[in-house]
Amino acid sequence: MKKTLCLAALAVLVATIASAQDYPRAETFAGFTYTRANSASNVPAFSANGGGGQLAVNANKWVGFVMDIGAVHNGNINSKQLDSTFTNFLFGPRISLRYSRLRPYFNVLFGGMHAGTSVDVSGVPVAGTLPVYLPGSTTPVPPGQAVSLRATASQTSFAMATGGGLDIKINRHVSFRAIGLDYLMTRLQNLRTANDNNQHNLRYTTGFNFTFGGEAPVPPPPPPPPPPPMKACPDGSSVPAGAPCPLRNMDLQMTSKQAELCEGGIVTLTPAGAPQDATYQWTVEGQPTSTAPSFDFGGTGREPGAYKVVLTVSAPDYNPVTTSTNITVRAYRAPSGTLEATPQEVMAGEKVNLAANFTPGQCGGSLRQPVFTASEGTVTGTQFDSSEVRFDPAATSEQRKTVTIVAKVADDKGSGTAQATVLVKKPALAKRLPDIVFPDSSARVNNCGKRVLLEELKTFLESDPTGKVVLVGHLSEKEAAKAGLDQTRALNAAAVISAGNGICYGFPASQILVGAVGAADNGVDYQSHFCGSTQELPGSLVKESESEARYRRVEVWFVPGSGVLPASVKDYKDAVSLSVSALGCPR
Repeated sequence: MKKTLCLAALAVLVATIASAQDYPRAETFAGFTYTRANSASNVPAFSANGGGGQLAVNANKWVGFVMDIGAVHNGNINSKQLDSTFTNFLFGPRISLRYSRLRPYFNVLFGGMHAGTSVDVSGVPVAGTLPVYLPGSTTPVPPGQAVSLRATASQTSFAMATGGGLDIKINRHVSFRAIGLDYLMTRLQNLRTANDNNQHNLRYTTGFNFTFGGEAPVPPPPPPPPPPPMKACPDGSSVPAGAPCPLRNMDLQMTSKQAELCEGGIVTLTPAGAPQDATYQWTVEGQPTSTAPSFDFGGTGREPGAYKVVLTVSAPDYNPVTTSTNITVRAYRAPSGTLEATPQEVMAGEKVNLAANFTPGQCGGSLRQPVFTASEGTVTGTQFDSSEVRFDPAATSEQRKTVTIVAKVADDKGSGTAQATVLVKKPALAKRLPDIVFPDSSARVNNCGKRVLLEELKTFLESDPTGKVVLVGHLSEKEAAKAGLDQTRALNAAAVISAGNGICYGFPASQILVGAVGAADNGVDYQSHFCGSTQELPGSLVKESESEARYRRVEVWFVPGSGVLPASVKDYKDAVSLSVSALGCPR
Protein backbone atom coordinates (compact mmCIF):
# COMPACT_ATOMS: atom_id res chain seq x y z
CA MET A 1 0.00 0.00 0.00
CA LYS A 2 2.82 2.36 0.86
CA LYS A 3 4.53 1.54 -2.45
CA THR A 4 1.36 2.32 -4.41
CA LEU A 5 0.95 5.72 -2.73
CA CYS A 6 4.55 6.62 -3.57
CA LEU A 7 4.05 5.77 -7.23
CA ALA A 8 0.87 7.87 -7.41
CA ALA A 9 2.62 10.83 -5.80
CA LEU A 10 5.48 10.49 -8.31
CA ALA A 11 3.04 10.53 -11.22
CA VAL A 12 1.33 13.68 -9.93
CA LEU A 13 4.69 15.38 -9.43
CA VAL A 14 5.90 14.50 -12.91
CA ALA A 15 2.62 15.73 -14.43
CA THR A 16 2.93 19.01 -12.52
CA ILE A 17 6.52 19.54 -13.67
CA ALA A 18 5.74 18.58 -17.27
CA SER A 19 2.81 20.96 -17.49
CA ALA A 20 5.19 23.82 -16.81
CA GLN A 21 7.48 22.98 -19.75
CA ASP A 22 7.35 24.40 -23.26
CA TYR A 23 7.46 20.91 -24.83
CA PRO A 24 6.13 17.46 -23.71
CA ARG A 25 8.18 16.03 -20.88
CA ALA A 26 5.88 13.32 -19.48
CA GLU A 27 3.44 10.73 -20.82
CA THR A 28 1.06 8.31 -19.12
CA PHE A 29 -0.57 5.34 -20.80
CA ALA A 30 -3.54 3.21 -19.73
CA GLY A 31 -5.01 0.41 -21.77
CA PHE A 32 -5.79 -3.21 -22.50
CA THR A 33 -3.11 -5.93 -22.47
CA TYR A 34 -3.17 -9.30 -24.19
CA THR A 35 -0.36 -11.82 -23.59
CA ARG A 36 0.32 -15.08 -25.38
CA ALA A 37 2.40 -17.15 -22.92
CA ASN A 38 4.73 -19.94 -24.01
CA SER A 39 6.30 -21.80 -21.08
CA ALA A 40 8.83 -23.76 -23.18
CA SER A 41 8.26 -26.68 -20.75
CA ASN A 42 5.56 -29.22 -19.92
CA VAL A 43 2.98 -26.45 -19.43
CA PRO A 44 1.10 -25.82 -22.70
CA ALA A 45 0.85 -22.30 -24.24
CA PHE A 46 -2.07 -20.16 -23.11
CA SER A 47 -3.50 -16.63 -23.43
CA ALA A 48 -4.05 -14.07 -20.68
CA ASN A 49 -5.90 -10.74 -20.70
CA GLY A 50 -5.60 -7.73 -18.46
CA GLY A 51 -4.49 -4.16 -18.39
CA GLY A 52 -1.52 -1.99 -17.79
CA GLY A 53 -0.10 1.45 -17.60
CA GLN A 54 3.06 3.34 -18.37
CA LEU A 55 4.76 6.44 -17.08
CA ALA A 56 7.36 8.03 -19.38
CA VAL A 57 9.66 10.98 -18.82
CA ASN A 58 11.22 12.44 -22.02
CA ALA A 59 14.74 13.83 -21.91
CA ASN A 60 14.25 15.43 -25.34
CA LYS A 61 12.11 15.03 -28.42
CA TRP A 62 13.53 11.58 -29.19
CA VAL A 63 14.67 9.83 -25.98
CA GLY A 64 12.73 9.07 -22.79
CA PHE A 65 12.62 6.73 -19.78
CA VAL A 66 9.61 4.40 -19.28
CA MET A 67 8.13 2.65 -16.22
CA ASP A 68 5.74 -0.14 -17.28
CA ILE A 69 3.33 -1.83 -14.77
CA GLY A 70 0.56 -4.26 -15.72
CA ALA A 71 -1.15 -7.54 -14.93
CA VAL A 72 -2.92 -10.29 -16.89
CA HIS A 73 -5.03 -13.25 -15.69
CA ASN A 74 -6.04 -16.72 -16.90
CA GLY A 75 -8.36 -19.12 -14.98
CA ASN A 76 -8.10 -22.16 -17.25
CA ILE A 77 -4.83 -23.62 -18.44
CA ASN A 78 -5.19 -26.71 -20.60
CA SER A 79 -8.67 -27.42 -19.09
CA LYS A 80 -7.22 -27.12 -15.58
CA GLN A 81 -8.94 -24.64 -13.29
CA LEU A 82 -5.77 -22.81 -12.34
CA ASP A 83 -6.30 -19.19 -11.40
CA SER A 84 -3.08 -17.52 -12.56
CA THR A 85 -2.18 -13.84 -12.38
CA PHE A 86 1.03 -12.36 -13.82
CA THR A 87 2.14 -8.89 -12.77
CA ASN A 88 5.05 -7.14 -14.53
CA PHE A 89 7.11 -4.15 -13.42
CA LEU A 90 9.56 -3.06 -16.12
CA PHE A 91 11.84 -0.05 -16.68
CA GLY A 92 13.98 1.14 -19.57
CA PRO A 93 14.68 3.64 -22.40
CA ARG A 94 12.33 4.55 -25.26
CA ILE A 95 13.06 6.17 -28.64
CA SER A 96 10.16 8.11 -30.24
CA LEU A 97 9.86 9.52 -33.78
CA ARG A 98 7.71 12.66 -33.61
CA TYR A 99 7.39 13.84 -37.22
CA SER A 100 3.62 13.99 -37.71
CA ARG A 101 0.38 12.75 -36.24
CA LEU A 102 1.72 9.20 -36.66
CA ARG A 103 4.37 8.66 -33.96
CA PRO A 104 6.13 5.30 -33.84
CA TYR A 105 8.30 4.36 -30.84
CA PHE A 106 10.74 1.62 -29.80
CA ASN A 107 11.70 0.55 -26.24
CA VAL A 108 13.79 -2.00 -24.30
CA LEU A 109 12.55 -2.67 -20.73
CA PHE A 110 14.03 -4.71 -17.89
CA GLY A 111 12.50 -5.70 -14.53
CA GLY A 112 10.57 -8.50 -12.94
CA MET A 113 7.48 -10.68 -13.22
CA HIS A 114 5.40 -11.85 -10.21
CA ALA A 115 3.33 -14.99 -10.92
CA GLY A 116 0.64 -16.24 -8.52
CA THR A 117 -1.40 -19.46 -8.99
CA SER A 118 -4.16 -21.09 -6.90
CA VAL A 119 -6.34 -24.21 -7.32
CA ASP A 120 -9.30 -25.76 -5.44
CA VAL A 121 -8.45 -29.06 -3.60
CA SER A 122 -11.10 -31.53 -2.17
CA GLY A 123 -10.46 -34.74 -0.21
CA VAL A 124 -11.36 -37.18 2.65
CA PRO A 125 -8.74 -38.08 5.31
CA VAL A 126 -8.19 -41.86 5.65
CA ALA A 127 -7.45 -43.59 8.94
CA GLY A 128 -3.89 -44.67 9.35
CA THR A 129 -2.45 -41.76 7.39
CA LEU A 130 -0.87 -38.55 8.55
CA PRO A 131 -3.30 -36.17 10.26
CA VAL A 132 -4.70 -33.24 8.29
CA TYR A 133 -4.88 -29.79 9.90
CA LEU A 134 -6.92 -26.90 8.53
CA PRO A 135 -5.24 -23.49 8.50
CA GLY A 136 -5.53 -21.79 11.92
CA SER A 137 -6.64 -24.98 13.67
CA THR A 138 -4.69 -27.25 16.06
CA THR A 139 -7.17 -30.12 15.86
CA PRO A 140 -6.77 -32.60 13.01
CA VAL A 141 -9.66 -33.36 10.71
CA PRO A 142 -11.29 -36.65 11.67
CA PRO A 143 -10.94 -39.51 9.17
CA GLY A 144 -13.85 -39.82 6.74
CA GLN A 145 -14.80 -36.12 6.92
CA ALA A 146 -14.70 -34.27 3.54
CA VAL A 147 -12.26 -31.36 3.35
CA SER A 148 -12.23 -28.44 0.75
CA LEU A 149 -9.29 -26.00 0.47
CA ARG A 150 -7.33 -23.85 -2.07
CA ALA A 151 -3.70 -24.51 -2.76
CA THR A 152 -1.62 -21.45 -3.68
CA ALA A 153 1.86 -20.80 -5.05
CA SER A 154 3.71 -17.65 -6.14
CA GLN A 155 7.13 -16.56 -7.35
CA THR A 156 8.94 -13.47 -8.65
CA SER A 157 11.57 -13.67 -11.41
CA PHE A 158 13.49 -11.66 -14.03
CA ALA A 159 11.56 -10.27 -17.05
CA MET A 160 12.53 -8.33 -20.18
CA ALA A 161 10.38 -6.70 -22.90
CA THR A 162 11.59 -5.32 -26.25
CA GLY A 163 9.38 -3.95 -29.05
CA GLY A 164 7.54 -0.86 -30.14
CA GLY A 165 4.24 0.63 -31.20
CA LEU A 166 2.38 3.40 -32.99
CA ASP A 167 0.62 6.38 -31.39
CA ILE A 168 -1.86 8.45 -33.40
CA LYS A 169 -2.09 12.03 -32.13
CA ILE A 170 -5.65 13.21 -31.47
CA ASN A 171 -4.86 16.57 -29.94
CA ARG A 172 -2.18 18.22 -27.88
CA HIS A 173 -2.71 16.02 -24.79
CA VAL A 174 -4.25 12.78 -26.06
CA SER A 175 -2.99 10.10 -28.47
CA PHE A 176 -4.49 6.76 -29.39
CA ARG A 177 -2.14 3.80 -29.27
CA ALA A 178 -3.25 1.65 -32.17
CA ILE A 179 -0.74 -1.06 -31.42
CA GLY A 180 1.96 -1.85 -28.89
CA LEU A 181 3.75 -5.11 -29.59
CA ASP A 182 6.57 -6.54 -27.41
CA TYR A 183 8.56 -9.68 -27.10
CA LEU A 184 8.28 -10.55 -23.37
CA MET A 185 10.86 -12.93 -21.87
CA THR A 186 10.45 -14.29 -18.30
CA ARG A 187 12.41 -16.76 -16.14
CA LEU A 188 9.80 -18.52 -13.95
CA GLN A 189 10.50 -21.80 -12.13
CA ASN A 190 9.05 -25.06 -13.31
CA LEU A 191 6.72 -26.20 -10.54
CA ARG A 192 7.67 -29.84 -11.07
CA THR A 193 11.45 -29.54 -11.34
CA ALA A 194 11.92 -26.27 -9.41
CA ASN A 195 14.35 -25.19 -12.17
CA ASP A 196 14.39 -21.71 -13.79
CA ASN A 197 13.13 -21.80 -17.38
CA ASN A 198 12.92 -19.09 -20.07
CA GLN A 199 9.41 -18.30 -21.26
CA HIS A 200 9.13 -16.59 -24.68
CA ASN A 201 5.90 -14.59 -24.69
CA LEU A 202 4.19 -12.06 -26.97
CA ARG A 203 2.44 -9.00 -25.51
CA TYR A 204 -0.01 -6.71 -27.33
CA THR A 205 -1.34 -3.45 -25.83
CA THR A 206 -3.76 -0.76 -27.00
CA GLY A 207 -5.28 2.26 -25.28
CA PHE A 208 -4.79 5.97 -24.80
CA ASN A 209 -1.62 7.93 -24.10
CA PHE A 210 -1.79 11.24 -22.25
CA THR A 211 0.95 13.86 -22.67
CA PHE A 212 1.88 16.76 -20.42
CA GLY A 213 3.80 19.86 -21.41
CA GLY A 214 4.86 20.20 -25.03
CA GLU A 215 4.06 22.87 -27.55
CA ALA A 216 2.30 25.91 -26.18
CA PRO A 217 -0.93 26.67 -27.99
CA VAL A 218 -0.69 29.34 -30.63
CA PRO A 219 -2.13 32.57 -29.26
CA PRO A 220 -5.16 33.83 -31.13
CA PRO A 221 -4.39 36.52 -33.71
CA PRO A 222 -5.09 40.09 -32.76
CA PRO A 223 -8.31 41.52 -34.11
CA PRO A 224 -7.91 43.07 -37.57
CA PRO A 225 -7.67 46.82 -37.75
CA PRO A 226 -10.74 48.61 -39.00
CA PRO A 227 -10.77 48.95 -42.80
CA PRO A 228 -9.68 52.33 -44.14
CA PRO A 229 -12.12 54.40 -46.19
CA MET A 230 -12.11 53.23 -49.80
CA LYS A 231 -12.81 54.79 -53.17
CA ALA A 232 -13.92 53.22 -56.44
CA CYS A 233 -11.59 53.31 -59.45
CA PRO A 234 -12.54 53.43 -63.16
CA ASP A 235 -11.42 49.84 -63.69
CA GLY A 236 -13.91 48.59 -61.07
CA SER A 237 -11.39 48.06 -58.26
CA SER A 238 -11.37 49.83 -54.86
CA VAL A 239 -8.37 51.46 -53.16
CA PRO A 240 -7.91 53.49 -49.95
CA ALA A 241 -9.21 57.01 -50.25
CA GLY A 242 -5.74 58.55 -50.24
CA ALA A 243 -4.13 56.07 -52.64
CA PRO A 244 -3.99 56.52 -56.42
CA CYS A 245 -6.05 54.20 -58.60
CA PRO A 246 -4.13 51.51 -60.51
CA LEU A 247 -3.25 52.34 -64.08
CA ARG A 248 -5.65 50.88 -66.60
CA ASN A 249 -4.70 48.69 -69.54
CA MET A 250 -5.48 49.72 -73.09
CA ASP A 251 -7.07 47.27 -75.50
CA LEU A 252 -4.86 48.48 -78.34
CA GLN A 253 -5.24 46.92 -81.77
CA MET A 254 -3.57 47.84 -85.06
CA THR A 255 -5.20 47.08 -88.39
CA SER A 256 -4.15 47.40 -92.02
CA LYS A 257 -5.81 46.43 -95.28
CA GLN A 258 -2.79 44.50 -96.49
CA ALA A 259 0.45 43.08 -95.15
CA GLU A 260 2.37 43.30 -98.45
CA LEU A 261 2.92 46.01 -101.02
CA CYS A 262 4.97 46.67 -104.11
CA GLU A 263 7.56 49.37 -104.52
CA GLY A 264 5.72 52.68 -104.78
CA GLY A 265 2.65 51.43 -102.91
CA ILE A 266 1.28 52.74 -99.58
CA VAL A 267 -0.26 50.89 -96.62
CA THR A 268 -2.15 52.91 -93.99
CA LEU A 269 -1.88 51.60 -90.40
CA THR A 270 -4.64 52.73 -88.03
CA PRO A 271 -4.68 51.82 -84.30
CA ALA A 272 -7.91 51.21 -82.38
CA GLY A 273 -8.66 51.19 -78.65
CA ALA A 274 -6.52 54.19 -77.62
CA PRO A 275 -8.03 56.97 -75.41
CA GLN A 276 -8.60 60.41 -76.90
CA ASP A 277 -5.70 62.13 -75.12
CA ALA A 278 -3.14 59.48 -76.08
CA THR A 279 0.25 60.18 -77.63
CA TYR A 280 1.71 58.02 -80.41
CA GLN A 281 5.20 57.03 -81.43
CA TRP A 282 5.75 55.04 -84.66
CA THR A 283 9.05 53.35 -85.51
CA VAL A 284 10.17 51.35 -88.54
CA GLU A 285 13.01 48.94 -87.85
CA GLY A 286 13.74 50.88 -84.65
CA GLN A 287 13.87 54.31 -86.34
CA PRO A 288 11.27 56.89 -85.17
CA THR A 289 9.15 57.97 -88.11
CA SER A 290 5.88 59.59 -86.97
CA THR A 291 3.78 60.74 -83.97
CA ALA A 292 0.47 60.93 -85.83
CA PRO A 293 -2.57 58.83 -84.83
CA SER A 294 -2.18 56.85 -88.08
CA PHE A 295 0.81 55.99 -90.24
CA ASP A 296 1.24 55.64 -94.00
CA PHE A 297 3.94 53.07 -94.75
CA GLY A 298 5.31 53.67 -98.25
CA GLY A 299 7.25 51.24 -100.40
CA THR A 300 9.05 53.92 -102.41
CA GLY A 301 12.79 53.89 -101.85
CA ARG A 302 12.72 50.77 -99.70
CA GLU A 303 14.59 47.62 -100.54
CA PRO A 304 12.47 44.49 -100.91
CA GLY A 305 12.06 42.61 -97.63
CA ALA A 306 10.14 42.51 -94.34
CA TYR A 307 9.86 45.63 -92.17
CA LYS A 308 8.76 45.69 -88.52
CA VAL A 309 6.50 48.63 -87.67
CA VAL A 310 6.13 49.31 -83.90
CA LEU A 311 3.59 51.63 -82.26
CA THR A 312 3.88 52.79 -78.63
CA VAL A 313 0.84 54.56 -77.12
CA SER A 314 0.85 56.48 -73.80
CA ALA A 315 -2.03 58.20 -71.99
CA PRO A 316 -2.77 59.57 -68.48
CA ASP A 317 -4.11 56.93 -66.05
CA TYR A 318 -3.12 54.15 -68.50
CA ASN A 319 -0.21 51.78 -68.74
CA PRO A 320 1.87 52.39 -71.88
CA VAL A 321 1.27 49.70 -74.47
CA THR A 322 3.26 48.62 -77.50
CA THR A 323 2.06 46.68 -80.51
CA SER A 324 3.73 45.79 -83.79
CA THR A 325 3.11 44.37 -87.23
CA ASN A 326 5.25 43.22 -90.14
CA ILE A 327 4.89 44.64 -93.65
CA THR A 328 6.66 43.09 -96.63
CA VAL A 329 7.89 45.14 -99.59
CA ARG A 330 7.77 42.80 -102.55
CA ALA A 331 10.37 42.85 -105.33
CA TYR A 332 9.45 43.16 -108.99
CA ARG A 333 9.39 39.83 -110.78
CA ALA A 334 8.96 39.67 -114.54
CA PRO A 335 6.20 37.55 -116.09
CA SER A 336 7.12 34.02 -117.06
CA GLY A 337 5.65 31.47 -119.38
CA THR A 338 6.13 28.95 -122.14
CA LEU A 339 5.94 28.95 -125.93
CA GLU A 340 4.71 25.93 -127.83
CA ALA A 341 5.35 25.50 -131.56
CA THR A 342 3.26 22.94 -133.47
CA PRO A 343 4.68 21.07 -135.31
CA GLN A 344 8.29 21.31 -134.26
CA GLU A 345 9.65 19.99 -137.57
CA VAL A 346 8.52 21.26 -140.96
CA MET A 347 9.69 21.23 -144.54
CA ALA A 348 10.77 24.53 -146.01
CA GLY A 349 7.72 26.58 -146.96
CA GLU A 350 5.38 25.03 -144.36
CA LYS A 351 3.80 26.96 -141.46
CA VAL A 352 3.89 26.46 -137.69
CA ASN A 353 1.22 27.44 -135.14
CA LEU A 354 2.46 29.30 -132.06
CA ALA A 355 0.81 29.26 -128.61
CA ALA A 356 2.22 31.38 -125.76
CA ASN A 357 1.12 30.86 -122.15
CA PHE A 358 2.32 33.49 -119.64
CA THR A 359 1.54 34.09 -115.97
CA PRO A 360 1.92 37.50 -114.33
CA GLY A 361 5.03 38.08 -112.27
CA GLN A 362 5.02 40.27 -109.17
CA CYS A 363 4.38 43.96 -108.88
CA GLY A 364 4.19 44.38 -112.65
CA GLY A 365 0.51 44.99 -113.31
CA SER A 366 -1.49 43.55 -116.19
CA LEU A 367 0.08 41.70 -119.14
CA ARG A 368 0.14 42.85 -122.74
CA GLN A 369 -0.42 40.59 -125.75
CA PRO A 370 2.62 38.48 -126.68
CA VAL A 371 4.88 39.62 -129.54
CA PHE A 372 6.64 36.93 -131.61
CA THR A 373 10.00 37.19 -133.37
CA ALA A 374 11.95 34.56 -135.32
CA SER A 375 15.64 34.25 -136.07
CA GLU A 376 14.65 33.47 -139.70
CA GLY A 377 11.41 33.34 -141.58
CA THR A 378 8.40 35.49 -140.75
CA VAL A 379 5.70 35.53 -138.07
CA THR A 380 2.21 36.77 -138.79
CA GLY A 381 -0.12 36.78 -135.80
CA THR A 382 0.40 33.42 -134.14
CA GLN A 383 1.78 31.62 -137.20
CA PHE A 384 5.38 31.14 -138.30
CA ASP A 385 6.06 30.88 -142.06
CA SER A 386 9.25 29.03 -143.05
CA SER A 387 9.13 30.11 -146.68
CA GLU A 388 11.83 32.73 -146.23
CA VAL A 389 14.29 30.53 -144.36
CA ARG A 390 17.47 30.63 -146.42
CA PHE A 391 19.38 27.53 -147.52
CA ASP A 392 22.50 27.01 -149.67
CA PRO A 393 21.17 26.99 -153.22
CA ALA A 394 24.19 25.03 -154.44
CA ALA A 395 23.66 22.14 -152.03
CA THR A 396 21.86 19.10 -153.41
CA SER A 397 21.70 17.06 -150.20
CA GLU A 398 19.11 17.62 -147.50
CA GLN A 399 19.62 20.81 -145.47
CA ARG A 400 18.38 21.59 -141.94
CA LYS A 401 18.11 24.78 -139.96
CA THR A 402 16.97 25.36 -136.38
CA VAL A 403 14.92 28.54 -136.12
CA THR A 404 14.49 30.14 -132.68
CA ILE A 405 11.13 31.80 -132.07
CA VAL A 406 10.78 34.15 -129.09
CA ALA A 407 7.52 35.26 -127.46
CA LYS A 408 7.81 38.47 -125.44
CA VAL A 409 5.15 39.66 -122.98
CA ALA A 410 5.39 43.05 -121.28
CA ASP A 411 3.76 44.45 -118.13
CA ASP A 412 3.89 47.90 -116.53
CA LYS A 413 7.50 47.55 -115.39
CA GLY A 414 9.26 45.08 -117.62
CA SER A 415 8.85 42.04 -119.78
CA GLY A 416 9.36 38.30 -119.84
CA THR A 417 10.22 35.98 -122.69
CA ALA A 418 9.78 32.37 -123.65
CA GLN A 419 11.22 30.62 -126.65
CA ALA A 420 10.79 27.55 -128.77
CA THR A 421 12.73 26.06 -131.66
CA VAL A 422 11.50 24.78 -135.00
CA LEU A 423 13.53 22.49 -137.25
CA VAL A 424 13.11 23.55 -140.89
CA LYS A 425 14.25 20.98 -143.46
CA LYS A 426 14.91 21.43 -147.17
CA PRO A 427 14.83 18.08 -148.94
CA ALA A 428 17.67 16.91 -151.13
CA LEU A 429 17.28 17.74 -154.85
CA ALA A 430 16.71 15.04 -157.42
CA LYS A 431 19.79 14.66 -159.67
CA ARG A 432 19.11 14.83 -163.43
CA LEU A 433 21.36 12.59 -165.54
CA PRO A 434 21.71 12.66 -169.36
CA ASP A 435 18.81 11.23 -171.32
CA ILE A 436 19.10 7.78 -172.91
CA VAL A 437 18.40 8.14 -176.64
CA PHE A 438 16.90 5.29 -178.73
CA PRO A 439 16.92 4.53 -182.45
CA ASP A 440 13.64 4.94 -184.31
CA SER A 441 11.00 2.41 -183.17
CA SER A 442 13.55 0.62 -180.94
CA ALA A 443 13.33 -0.07 -177.19
CA ARG A 444 16.81 -1.56 -176.82
CA VAL A 445 19.22 0.38 -174.58
CA ASN A 446 22.34 0.84 -176.68
CA ASN A 447 25.87 0.89 -175.34
CA CYS A 448 25.91 4.67 -175.01
CA GLY A 449 22.78 4.50 -172.82
CA LYS A 450 24.28 1.66 -170.74
CA ARG A 451 27.26 3.88 -169.98
CA VAL A 452 24.88 6.46 -168.52
CA LEU A 453 23.21 3.77 -166.37
CA LEU A 454 26.20 1.65 -165.36
CA GLU A 455 28.79 4.37 -164.98
CA GLU A 456 27.26 7.72 -164.11
CA LEU A 457 24.09 6.51 -162.34
CA LYS A 458 25.87 3.66 -160.55
CA THR A 459 28.06 6.17 -158.74
CA PHE A 460 24.98 7.72 -157.11
CA LEU A 461 23.48 4.31 -156.32
CA GLU A 462 26.56 3.22 -154.44
CA SER A 463 26.89 6.46 -152.47
CA ASP A 464 23.21 6.47 -151.36
CA PRO A 465 21.69 2.96 -151.40
CA THR A 466 18.44 4.36 -149.92
CA GLY A 467 17.80 6.62 -152.91
CA LYS A 468 15.38 6.06 -155.75
CA VAL A 469 15.80 5.95 -159.55
CA VAL A 470 13.10 7.53 -161.71
CA LEU A 471 12.93 6.52 -165.40
CA VAL A 472 10.42 8.31 -167.64
CA GLY A 473 9.95 6.97 -171.20
CA HIS A 474 9.20 9.13 -174.31
CA LEU A 475 8.42 8.43 -177.98
CA SER A 476 8.13 10.59 -181.09
CA GLU A 477 4.90 11.39 -182.87
CA LYS A 478 5.95 9.05 -185.67
CA GLU A 479 6.10 6.24 -183.12
CA ALA A 480 2.73 7.03 -181.54
CA ALA A 481 1.14 4.05 -183.27
CA LYS A 482 3.37 1.71 -181.30
CA ALA A 483 1.52 1.65 -177.97
CA GLY A 484 3.64 1.03 -174.87
CA LEU A 485 6.94 1.72 -176.58
CA ASP A 486 7.69 4.57 -174.13
CA GLN A 487 7.13 2.31 -171.09
CA THR A 488 9.10 -0.56 -172.63
CA ARG A 489 12.08 1.76 -173.15
CA ALA A 490 11.92 2.76 -169.43
CA LEU A 491 11.54 -0.91 -168.30
CA ASN A 492 14.57 -1.98 -170.36
CA ALA A 493 16.59 0.78 -168.69
CA ALA A 494 15.32 -0.47 -165.29
CA ALA A 495 16.39 -4.03 -166.15
CA VAL A 496 19.94 -2.85 -166.92
CA ILE A 497 20.39 -1.55 -163.34
CA SER A 498 18.38 -4.23 -161.48
CA ALA A 499 18.85 -7.65 -163.18
CA GLY A 500 21.96 -8.36 -161.14
CA ASN A 501 23.65 -10.69 -163.65
CA GLY A 502 25.88 -10.26 -166.66
CA ILE A 503 26.81 -6.65 -167.08
CA CYS A 504 23.64 -5.51 -165.30
CA TYR A 505 23.76 -3.92 -161.84
CA GLY A 506 21.74 -5.31 -158.90
CA PHE A 507 19.92 -2.21 -157.63
CA PRO A 508 16.60 -3.13 -155.88
CA ALA A 509 13.74 -2.99 -158.37
CA SER A 510 11.44 -1.75 -155.56
CA GLN A 511 13.44 1.51 -155.52
CA ILE A 512 13.03 2.06 -159.28
CA LEU A 513 10.02 4.08 -160.41
CA VAL A 514 8.89 3.79 -164.04
CA GLY A 515 6.73 6.29 -165.90
CA ALA A 516 5.67 6.92 -169.51
CA VAL A 517 4.44 10.17 -171.07
CA GLY A 518 4.18 9.31 -174.77
CA ALA A 519 5.06 12.09 -177.20
CA ALA A 520 4.68 14.88 -174.61
CA ASP A 521 7.80 16.69 -173.50
CA ASN A 522 6.53 16.50 -169.88
CA GLY A 523 7.93 19.95 -169.18
CA VAL A 524 11.44 18.54 -168.89
CA ASP A 525 14.20 19.78 -171.17
CA TYR A 526 16.06 17.35 -173.34
CA GLN A 527 19.51 16.41 -171.98
CA SER A 528 21.42 15.12 -174.98
CA HIS A 529 24.15 12.56 -174.60
CA PHE A 530 25.96 10.97 -177.55
CA CYS A 531 28.88 8.64 -177.41
CA GLY A 532 30.68 9.08 -180.69
CA SER A 533 33.50 6.68 -179.84
CA THR A 534 31.33 3.92 -178.43
CA GLN A 535 30.94 0.83 -180.58
CA GLU A 536 27.31 0.01 -181.27
CA LEU A 537 25.53 -2.93 -182.83
CA PRO A 538 24.21 -2.33 -186.28
CA GLY A 539 20.99 -0.31 -186.11
CA SER A 540 21.64 0.86 -182.51
CA LEU A 541 23.65 3.94 -183.25
CA VAL A 542 21.88 7.30 -182.87
CA LYS A 543 23.51 10.22 -184.52
CA GLU A 544 23.60 13.68 -182.99
CA SER A 545 22.34 15.14 -186.23
CA GLU A 546 19.00 13.34 -185.97
CA SER A 547 16.43 15.98 -185.00
CA GLU A 548 13.84 13.37 -184.01
CA ALA A 549 16.24 11.75 -181.53
CA ARG A 550 15.25 14.20 -178.76
CA TYR A 551 11.77 12.68 -178.68
CA ARG A 552 12.98 9.06 -178.50
CA ARG A 553 14.42 9.21 -174.99
CA VAL A 554 14.18 8.09 -171.35
CA GLU A 555 14.63 10.66 -168.59
CA VAL A 556 17.03 9.46 -165.87
CA TRP A 557 16.68 10.87 -162.31
CA PHE A 558 18.37 9.93 -159.06
CA VAL A 559 16.41 10.98 -155.95
CA PRO A 560 18.38 10.84 -152.64
CA GLY A 561 16.79 8.99 -149.71
CA SER A 562 15.65 12.25 -148.10
CA GLY A 563 14.77 13.97 -151.37
CA VAL A 564 11.48 14.48 -153.16
CA LEU A 565 10.43 13.27 -156.55
CA PRO A 566 10.63 15.63 -159.51
CA ALA A 567 7.42 17.54 -160.08
CA SER A 568 7.24 16.16 -163.63
CA VAL A 569 6.89 12.57 -162.46
CA LYS A 570 3.25 11.48 -162.50
CA ASP A 571 1.43 8.16 -162.51
CA TYR A 572 4.59 6.18 -161.90
CA LYS A 573 4.86 2.57 -160.78
CA ASP A 574 7.66 0.66 -159.19
CA ALA A 575 9.55 -1.77 -161.42
CA VAL A 576 8.55 -4.77 -159.30
CA SER A 577 4.86 -4.29 -160.04
CA LEU A 578 5.74 -4.08 -163.77
CA SER A 579 7.56 -7.45 -163.66
CA VAL A 580 10.93 -6.04 -164.63
CA SER A 581 12.62 -9.20 -163.38
CA ALA A 582 11.11 -11.13 -166.30
CA LEU A 583 13.27 -9.14 -168.73
CA GLY A 584 16.55 -10.39 -167.31
CA CYS A 585 19.68 -8.50 -168.28
CA PRO A 586 19.11 -6.87 -171.72
CA ARG A 587 21.88 -7.34 -174.31
